Amino acid sequence: MLVKIVQVRIWDPSLRGSELRATLKGHTGTIRAISSDRGKVVSGSDDHSVFVWDKQTSKLLEELKGHEAQVSNVRMLSGERVLTAAHDGTVKMWDVRSDMCVATVGRCSSAVLCMEYDDSTGILAAGGRDAVANIWDIRAGRQMHKFLGHTKWIRSIRMVGDTVITGSDDWTARIWSVSRGTCDAVLSCHAGPILSVECSPLDKGIITGSTDGLLRFWENEEGGIKSVKNVTIHTGAILSINAGEHWLGIGAADNSMSLFNRPQERLGGLSSPGSKMGGWQLYRTPQRTSAVVRCIASDLERKRICSGGRNGLLRLWEATINI
Repeated sequence: MLVKIVQVRIWDPSLRGSELRATLKGHTGTIRAISSDRGKVVSGSDDHSVFVWDKQTSKLLEELKGHEAQVSNVRMLSGERVLTAAHDGTVKMWDVRSDMCVATVGRCSSAVLCMEYDDSTGILAAGGRDAVANIWDIRAGRQMHKFLGHTKWIRSIRMVGDTVITGSDDWTARIWSVSRGTCDAVLSCHAGPILSVECSPLDKGIITGSTDGLLRFWENEEGGIKSVKNVTIHTGAILSINAGEHWLGIGAADNSMSLFNRPQERLGGLSSPGSKMGGWQLYRTPQRTSAVVRCIASDLERKRICSGGRNGLLRLWEATINI
């Protein structure tokens, strides 16, 4: 039996080149999810493991054991807590200091492929192979909603305030209201499954990415949500989108990552007339890697972007734009 040893690497590159800071070994499967803050990186893998790394010393701090299937999502929270989701249908809360699972805070009827959590309200959203967007209030210990409407797997989910956005293999994205328990809009302009959805924090615009390789920017205009800009920069499926106020990171199946920014909003906070979402501009051409870029996470205070790929490499990219 052959065992594939997978390495996690942390890079500190600039536009002029890449300097390898460390190679972190531990996972024996593809890394599916990463999350980072100033001091730590959490990674989840197909080998059912969740690792917590120290960014400065490159040491493995903790292994969080408890999932019985591949880990699809990880999320670092305040107070030394980590939230994880897996194909075993569970979402778990961990205390990193004690290396213990505090609670299983969510259960789905099938594999969880995506999750989102609002640490300020305690609202958890998760979706997956059962095509249901499940919403829990984990502080109250109750399920709030089971949003029905998608007809195939839910691949991506984002939550901004009262709004939940989901992307599905049924070629649509849906906009839901948590307080009303309703579907407010259906976005259906892609020619393939929607694998990634994101919300721009500055203007609440929506960004979707699909297997058709297209990146679409949406705005809430009078009369409904409309697509205001389409971008084709990658030759493969858009797997991950991560947005800040003035920058946007894209990870794709063509083994590359691209960066967008909005220079007009860096100059005195002014925005261009007309479409705000249409103001995103390509900042850096796709950066080639040795494998598919499956996940992107941001470290805004240090102006860095983490990217993780099918080969198990975890890289830290330095964003030289003015965030």
